[in-house]
Amino acid sequence: MTDIRQQALSMWFCQQMDLEQAILTTVSADASFRRYFRYGTSEVSYILVDAPPSTEKNQEFIDYSIYYAAQGLDVPRVLFYDLEQGFMCLTDLGSQTLLPLLQQGQLHWYKQAIKQLDLVANVESRAPVIHYDAAFFNLELGLFDQWFCQKLLALPAAVCAQDEVDDCLELLVSSAIMQPQVSVHRDFHSRNIMVRDELSLAIIDFQDTVVGPLTYDLASLLKDCYLKLTDDDRDQLLRQAFTQFSHSQQLTCSFELFKQWFDFMGLQRHLKVCGIFSRLSLRDGKHHYLADLPLVIAYIEQTCREYPELAALRLLFEQTIKPALKQREL
Repeated sequence: MTDIRQQALSMWFCQQMDLEQAILTTVSADASFRRYFRYGTSEVSYILVDAPPSTEKNQEFIDYSIYYAAQGLDVPRVLFYDLEQGFMCLTDLGSQTLLPLLQQGQLHWYKQAIKQLDLVANVESRAPVIHYDAAFFNLELGLFDQWFCQKLLALPAAVCAQDEVDDCLELLVSSAIMQPQVSVHRDFHSRNIMVRDELSLAIIDFQDTVVGPLTYDLASLLKDCYLKLTDDDRDQLLRQAFTQFSHSQQLTCSFELFKQWFDFMGLQRHLKVCGIFSRLSLRDGKHHYLADLPLVIAYIEQTCREYPELAALRLLFEQTIKPALKQREL
């Protein structure tokens, strides 16, 4: 089947570079409708992006590539682009993402990644930015109810609308809002961090940057939906982050409160992810994301067990959601 957009991307690139033809190899297609291709010779390599303008944040990607670089972060540079068609040409950061290295036990990379968070927190936009507020958080939590509970598991709408469950969700939102607010990448995890020349880290997929809670990106990193740390390793890294933020962000809270912020932030994010992974499967046909749901749910259950005030949410998973998942064979 002819890929019309890939052909158009190749023709556009050839026009820009004065080439007769360009053979593109697929690099990846992410959770959005954005696709990446590589054009390379023995001397040079580029990443070409097909990002339909009707669905993708292309201007934001271009802008934040500049803002992130201004903070000293290694990100792909946008060499040229066509916003009307949704095409971009980027510098090539290579193919080594952080995830497989962590799976091999190279956990030392986490310490370097945590240091990057200070730079991310200080990214400044010269354009109006979105702020994570209560309405934004509740909109995300609505994905859990709509796409995960109702559409994926076919549970009645009233199941997640219990007052006691709503109280738990309000706790998560309140905890997020009370934290120091900084620039937040929103998907700072092992699939969006590249390792360059086996020495340094680079960051991709930054177009959704907003202003939000200090622990958001930390929760994305240390409670990664694709890789589970041991509790001891996570606690050690969390203490490193607390010490770092205590200096850079002038934190005055206790470690215990910081950990609760982190745990509640991770829980909010994982509830949202349940909805997003379900939507990717049901709406977009990307069913492989459902294979990562068991780890996400394990995170949710662990946090609910640690905090008595989340008992209603724990019971919802134990008594209703897990039986429904088992029946669906997930």
